[in-house]
Amino acid sequence: MDPISQGVLGASAALLVSNKQYRTHAAKVGCVAGLAPDLDVLIKSSSDPLLALEFHRQFTHSLFFIPFGGLIIALLLWLIVYRQIPFKQTFLFATIGYATHGLLDALTTYGSQLLWPFSNQRIAWDVIGIIDPLVTIPLLIAIIITCITKSKTWMVAGASFFAFYISFGALQHHRALKTIEQIAQQNKHSITRIKAMPTIGNLLVWRTIYEANDRYYVNAIRVSLLGKTKVYPGQSVAKFNINKRFPTIGHSSTQYQDIARFSWFSDDWLVMGNPLLIGDIRYATQVNGIEPLWGIQLNPQQPNQHIQYQSNTGNGKRELMPIDMMFD
Repeated sequence: MDPISQGVLGASAALLVSNKQYRTHAAKVGCVAGLAPDLDVLIKSSSDPLLALEFHRQFTHSLFFIPFGGLIIALLLWLIVYRQIPFKQTFLFATIGYATHGLLDALTTYGSQLLWPFSNQRIAWDVIGIIDPLVTIPLLIAIIITCITKSKTWMVAGASFFAFYISFGALQHHRALKTIEQIAQQNKHSITRIKAMPTIGNLLVWRTIYEANDRYYVNAIRVSLLGKTKVYPGQSVAKFNINKRFPTIGHSSTQYQDIARFSWFSDDWLVMGNPLLIGDIRYATQVNGIEPLWGIQLNPQQPNQHIQYQSNTGNGKRELMPIDMMFD
């Protein structure tokens, strides 16, 4: 999720457990703690582009790291600026704020390793977009009013709306999946797996992908507030198979291992772009398109050098927020 939403949710959670005396303190500490897990973006390597993908949303986002993350943030804030406030209060607010980050990211489509170190699965519930004003703005308003009035009533109302909105996202996700299952049945396709993802800024238009017969079939689905659907047909593309496309790349080579790492990151939703570009079909330049937003560029002539990571790989028109479909 975007940093503003992470900070706002962290502050909101801390305010919910605060008393009147520490309202403003709770909001500040919760906000900082809600942002802190994304410091993992500093873990990177100039020679290994995939290192950043592996560590972003890893241990700092794990449920098991929450008390440690909260303690680190609380200690830093207490030592630097908040010594006049009891440490236990700062620790409580920091831990609660920190706890919201990984869970909020898991609600999106990108995935978080919530169960690290026991599992490296990237958990993604696909119920809200990576940017959504209806997640952020109501909570932000509730925080401001709560800090001014010292009354928790507005914060409870904001949190209740957040819970309702997440539940609505789960319902819309279910509706989008059901629509795609019907389309696949009409096309006499036997689905191997399926995915539906909300688009940026709304819960009406969904990007959907399903796998059948070693191909990915992409569509956009508009699910109205009342559950009525409209399908914007897309295209299909062959599923990437490394043994068919690059049979000469040795399994022990660096590039083969990099392909495996990128496959893990993308949950194996891989396709070929240009002859040497492997793309992540989950994210495309258009909602019902098949041009990936990012991928890895191979160099078979140098199999023991790391791949190159490329973003904005598509050549077509970008339509990440499908305004026309939202109001069609």
